[in-house]
Amino acid sequence: MWYSNLYRRHLLDMHIEDWHPDFLRDLSPETYVENLKKAEINYAMIYLQSHAGLCYYPTKVGVIHKRFEREPELMKRMVELCHAAGIRVCGYYSLIFNTREHDRHPEWRMKDKNGLSRRESGAAGTDLAFASAKGGRYGHCCPSNPEYRAFVNAQIDEMLDYFDLDALFFDMPFWPHTCHCAYCQKELPESGPARLEYKARKMGELVQGVTDHVKSRCPEMPVEHNFAQAVAGNTACSCMEEVLAACDYVGGDLYGDLYNHSFACKFYKNATKNQPFEQMFSRCKPALRMHTLTKSPDEMKTAMASTMAHHGATLVIDAIDPCGTMDERVYAQVGEIFRFQKQYEPYFTGEMVEEVGLYYGMRSRIMRESNSRTCCANAGKTMARAHIPFGVTGSFHHLNYKILAAPLLSELEKDERLTDYVQNGGVIYLSGCGNVKLVEKLTGNRFVKMTEEKSLYYAPKPGYEEIFGGFNEKYPLPFEEPAPVVEPGKAEILATLTFPYTKPQELRFAAIHSDPPGVPSEIPAVTVNPYGKGWVIWSALPIENMRYEEYRQIFLNLLHLKGKPDYFFKADAPANVELTAFENERSITLHAVVLDEETVTAPAAPFTVRVKGEAKAVRLLPGGEEIPFAVEKGETVFQTRTLNIYDLYEIEKG
Repeated sequence: MWYSNLYRRHLLDMHIEDWHPDFLRDLSPETYVENLKKAEINYAMIYLQSHAGLCYYPTKVGVIHKRFEREPELMKRMVELCHAAGIRVCGYYSLIFNTREHDRHPEWRMKDKNGLSRRESGAAGTDLAFASAKGGRYGHCCPSNPEYRAFVNAQIDEMLDYFDLDALFFDMPFWPHTCHCAYCQKELPESGPARLEYKARKMGELVQGVTDHVKSRCPEMPVEHNFAQAVAGNTACSCMEEVLAACDYVGGDLYGDLYNHSFACKFYKNATKNQPFEQMFSRCKPALRMHTLTKSPDEMKTAMASTMAHHGATLVIDAIDPCGTMDERVYAQVGEIFRFQKQYEPYFTGEMVEEVGLYYGMRSRIMRESNSRTCCANAGKTMARAHIPFGVTGSFHHLNYKILAAPLLSELEKDERLTDYVQNGGVIYLSGCGNVKLVEKLTGNRFVKMTEEKSLYYAPKPGYEEIFGGFNEKYPLPFEEPAPVVEPGKAEILATLTFPYTKPQELRFAAIHSDPPGVPSEIPAVTVNPYGKGWVIWSALPIENMRYEEYRQIFLNLLHLKGKPDYFFKADAPANVELTAFENERSITLHAVVLDEETVTAPAAPFTVRVKGEAKAVRLLPGGEEIPFAVEKGETVFQTRTLNIYDLYEIEKG
């Protein structure tokens, strides 16, 4: 694909209204392109329309932004100048979020149970970090409405007729809330899984229809739908497999910490149909709402380095000033970092080494603190800190892993390969009992109910205290959420639930500040059992979601309960250093990144790496400096230099 080696990307956020004459007054295509050249950008995403619903070209079916009434060909000139500079152009279009068309077409509006749109009611409350308490600014058009879908296709035709584009990107393919408009009311189930499946189906119809329409006009044009909500949102937003199916490659704008960034990279890398995936991040700190606060050079470089370590494309999101100007200092800073990245891009080859699979159930992102998304992200952080070669998998990817961890799956997950994986000799870790059928089938335990109590404890059985980090029956491991009560089958019980002295509704207590353990039980908390040729490890509560080091180690102990694999690489690196490896026929490349949230990143001291196989040479890229190494017991062993954010080592095979 023509975009397969374009790793330096850019989006200038232009959701600007037109009620003031100053808005976009100073927008200059020439200045824009000069800034992109300064920043070493080779792929630009350019706004053709925005959340405001205003078009930046002469539209016949929509509403043109007043700035472009004066110069209708301004954006066409911007596209042409990009092409003249060797920069590919992807057009941006906002789905569902369209305030002008919401206002012009009441029949297209997404409505609540009271028949009001969020904009009409002025209700805040949206999953978008930059829209907090500003819900009324956003007009939402219902993805189920056939007239709205026809309007979108008409605007696609206008854009393709007017611009010479290389690709199209469609933003916001998710439900901001459940819609009760006339079209949805005809089919919308009352609640539960059926409602979620309805929303997923309708979202799939919208985005696949958009992709199909683009392809009917330009069969080779790549189409991307923003896949951020597959990681950042909950199940109700319905950005799931149906959206993925409509994308030629995936990516999204995310605003979590660096470990969430790393998790998303692994997810996108394995979910996308074509490489590279696209990881977007805002130059504003922490997000676009802080318009004039820019990330430090180290913060930017670390975010880019994490994406580099997964061979992804970085898209930097800048926010235009309302008057249409850009801060040139940002582009000088981005350019310096992208020039650093540019020298490594020729080495973004090979297949990523993944030995533990983290099964991410996109349909299991229920709306509570513990869910598949948060559990997977925190489990990923634990494995990254332990330098375990792991990848993110799910319904979208294979299950060829030595160990599989599948946190808090819900009943909406229908992947029968999970059973086959264990049957054929795999080791799987499961948590929770959301997918009752799967848990009962694989463990033999029978689900009864959820506990009333939220203060609960794991009491290890005698002989298993070491697995649980020294916690025991007298001093058990604490949790703060309800647990499933199961009747044990034939599985071996490693730990049981211990309850506090009192029920939640009681005013009496044992200790005024806490609910200490007081009532032991025989209810299983952790079990292990054979299934076919494999093994099943089950935890009633998501140990992997707990952020304290004690729980992280217990989670790793459970993963390795049936034997710790001889991992492809090992290191005594600090916990905040993430390692990833890619292998091809000739060599192995090892990426090392310091995942530090500080404004100035503290370097990591040299550490020792052991990689399977006997090397002919070890080199520090891109210069090729030879690194001393030894071969011990079939492993190549070498020491790194002091790590300043990012390094790449090449191990040439012997």
